[in-house]
Amino acid sequence: MLHYQVQVDGEGRPTGAEALVRWQHMARGMVPPGQFIALAEETGLILELGQWVLETACAQLVQWAANPLTAHWTMAVNVSASQFAHSKFVANVDAALQKTGANPRLLKLELTESMLVADVDAIIVKMNAIKQRGVAFSLDDFGTGYSSLTYLKRLPLAQLKIDQSFVRCAHRPQRCRHCPHHFGPGPQPGPQSDCQGVERRAAPVFG
Repeated sequence: MLHYQVQVDGEGRPTGAEALVRWQHMARGMVPPGQFIALAEETGLILELGQWVLETACAQLVQWAANPLTAHWTMAVNVSASQFAHSKFVANVDAALQKTGANPRLLKLELTESMLVADVDAIIVKMNAIKQRGVAFSLDDFGTGYSSLTYLKRLPLAQLKIDQSFVRCAHRPQRCRHCPHHFGPGPQPGPQSDCQGVERRAAPVFG
């Protein structure tokens, strides 16, 4: 099942949501993705699961579009390494958009830094092909070990999601002396920055 975690701007106004996949187990209850995504990767089910998540999230976008209060909301969808590397990934994104009628400009696909250590040129080609449809890209958990400003400048990213560990450093700089060396002024123009884990209250989740 999918839950949707609301994302807000600096003024606390909702701007969209992130689709979070969960497994509703009959005995164990709600199982977080960390306990089943690896198994889905090993068995190859991640491709089918990923496409279901993408199509379900796009269908939710269509529902939001019918409500003036949520018509502008964006949807962020996490993409697995196997899913992105698949030869039909671009076609699968097209299929999800065509099947649901979702506005591609409200869809944002989230990649992780670990996915970008392979053939960067091939990754950029695929990202640009999807970007031409109007879909945006976000880099999740930025700063967790694979950062390179060289490739960041080349990637067609709309957003960088800074990892929570660096957000905590901002509040405790005396205990995280390595953080200032990782981040300085970003290249301009460049992707929007989004800090994870900065909310004082639990972010609302609905499904």
